[in-house]
Amino acid sequence: MTETPLRTGYVAGSGPVLDLTTGVTVSDTRIRGIHAAGVGTILITGVSTSPSGSVKGSNIQFVLTAANDTQYLSFGGSLGIRMDSVVKVSAPVSATYTTIFYG
Repeated sequence: MTETPLRTGYVAGSGPVLDLTTGVTVSDTRIRGIHAAGVGTILITGVSTSPSGSVKGSNIQFVLTAANDTQYLSFGGSLGIRMDSVVKVSAPVSATYTTIFYG
């Protein structure tokens, strides 16, 4: 089995996750880890609906409880969490920073 190298994406506040090296929007991948700093409920989405109505992909939601809170989530091994379509972050304030490790 060939191991996929990890890549890094980033977003400040809310919006699509952009790859740090290429600036391309991250889509159709597996999230292996997340680092976030800020406050409030963070929602990361990567879902699509097929013409037949089937929903594919995942949502990840977690809460940062204090203004200077940070969180690192690891989704171990080589599996990660499958994200379909464009990966987007929704955060309550623009002072929230989210880094995604994917591949």
